[in-house]
Amino acid sequence: MPAFQTLKRYAARMLIPACLLTAAVFLPVSTNAQDSQSIIRDTEVEAFLKTNTRPVLDAAGLDPDRVHYLLIASDELNAFATTGLRIGINTGTIMEADNPNQLFGVIAHETGHLSGGHMMRTDEIERAARAPMAISLGLGIVAALAGAPDAGLGIAASSQTFGTLGALHYMQTEESAADVAGVKAMEKAGMSAKGLVDFFYKFRNVETFSNAERYQFFITHPLSRERIQATTRLAQSQPHYNTPDNPETVKEFDIVKAKLSGFLDDPLKTYQKYPETDTSYPARYARVIATYKRGQWDQAIDQLDKLITEQPENPYLWELKGQIYFETGRAALAVPAHLKSVDLMPQAPLLQLNLGQALIAVGDKDSLNAAVAHLQQSIKYEEDDSFAWQQLAQAYDALNQPGLARLSTAEAQFYAGDYMAARTSAVWSQKYLDIKSPEYRRARDIVMTSSSEMGIDPVDRETQRRRKN
Repeated sequence: MPAFQTLKRYAARMLIPACLLTAAVFLPVSTNAQDSQSIIRDTEVEAFLKTNTRPVLDAAGLDPDRVHYLLIASDELNAFATTGLRIGINTGTIMEADNPNQLFGVIAHETGHLSGGHMMRTDEIERAARAPMAISLGLGIVAALAGAPDAGLGIAASSQTFGTLGALHYMQTEESAADVAGVKAMEKAGMSAKGLVDFFYKFRNVETFSNAERYQFFITHPLSRERIQATTRLAQSQPHYNTPDNPETVKEFDIVKAKLSGFLDDPLKTYQKYPETDTSYPARYARVIATYKRGQWDQAIDQLDKLITEQPENPYLWELKGQIYFETGRAALAVPAHLKSVDLMPQAPLLQLNLGQALIAVGDKDSLNAAVAHLQQSIKYEEDDSFAWQQLAQAYDALNQPGLARLSTAEAQFYAGDYMAARTSAVWSQKYLDIKSPEYRRARDIVMTSSSEMGIDPVDRETQRRRKN
């Protein structure tokens, strides 16, 4: 994805300066090197999900603007609902779906858990989900290919908690209730619930095979013949049962699957899925990414430029171009491409973040000031993005503004759930901030809130002592 991201993108950055990021996020789901997974983010994939599932979320009685998707880079078949109105989806679930309707059916089922209050997650999962510090998917893949499989693994203290993502189990009665709610939500949204039924039938038999572990969805969401039959009867009785997917949605879905294949599959597998004889846009898109992953950077840029010539107003193509330049140490060339993507899609926080990172890498004063402006825009749309705050701290530090740098660091630590570090950074920031400024008051807020979260007294005396020193 023109920007899959991981936390420790920096320590292991082999080809690029240690501070950049692009459109997607990569967070470790497990600390076991054998089965490490990552939470990723990508503007294009997220836009597809948010736009096309909005009617279903609304029909389920949920506020679509408050529902967030967690995309798990794993070929295991799984999905889950958790606190904070979050729906987690493994990329394997998307890749295994034959059409958008099957994917939306699974999501509708998860909305049934959300609307029914079935979530049973730990505090650790909640804290981890609030820490979207990230790195580029492209970078993580490059690092792995170079023999550094740990390169993209996170620096977030909460990373180990993702190992419990597979621990969610629902009661059978809740599963049936979620089925009913999902079917009704699809019908109310004017969509067919056939996709959910087809999805169940397609994978029902995996429960009986020894390799069922790959299909975690059916371990955490156990099926039964009676449950499938009941869901089928209900779905078939709905007026919209035979309503087909919107053709435009199918096209978008094909692009999403091609993009995921390009970034997550081995390049040879991507070339097999999308051979040169396939001249469709999704196939060429996937091959550009696969070519880049193989280290053929200039060839990938040439292929990408042909797509941009055909679709000059596509922000995701410009984003990908910026990512390739950025992650191959050419930040000055990345800036114009990322700037174009932002011009085309100014309200996309990850695109603003990509541009901010590239500008920091350029490093001159004008670029750093511009980076601050774009990072502030990113945070305006996603205030809890700890990675954006981290980048903002880096920009302020380069501009020799220690008060704002330490305050931004405190924000990053606070949203990552590291309250002790956040409190310490906020205390130190006050030494450099005007006591009457809103930034000083925000630092005080962080001190008070972090102290409250830890159940300890605020550090007023320590704050005063450090301001004097």
